[in-house]
Amino acid sequence: MLHSTPLGSPYVAIDLGAGPSKAPESFGFDIVPRAGVDLLCDLEQPLPLRDNCVDKIYSAHVVEHVRNFIQLMEEIYRVCKPGATVIISVPYYTSRGAFTDPTHIRFFTEYTFQAFETRAYGMKCEYKIQSTEFHVVRSFKIYPKIVQKWCRRYLWNVVDGITVTLQAIK
Repeated sequence: MLHSTPLGSPYVAIDLGAGPSKAPESFGFDIVPRAGVDLLCDLEQPLPLRDNCVDKIYSAHVVEHVRNFIQLMEEIYRVCKPGATVIISVPYYTSRGAFTDPTHIRFFTEYTFQAFETRAYGMKCEYKIQSTEFHVVRSFKIYPKIVQKWCRRYLWNVVDGITVTLQAIK
């Protein structure tokens, strides 16, 4: 949705793959027409937005379905204003959910997004990781963070997913 900032400029937030659970106060983009979708959009194609126009991007459990993830991250970067926030939630690579959906194309760890901090592999985008949140399953939440870290590295189904918050560096 368009909102005004204190300086009067528009604030734009979009939700890529919004579906019926669109992030509050955002425009919903999805490939399937349904409730919560404001614009039909195939994430395998360029985003139908001009450069440097978005303040915040949400994407929950969508990018694991995209064939060309690097291209999508470059497109997200293109439409982001300098300093824009990008929040991406994905299944964690050692979770059952990462493997049971036959439409999942790739798997994510807490290190996946580090490649975008250095413009590795000739990427045309640069992000700074602001935070990584682990969605620990209930039975492991009772343990201290250091034990959870060991468990998520060496055991399966400790973490269902992760949410990474990035900042577009321009």
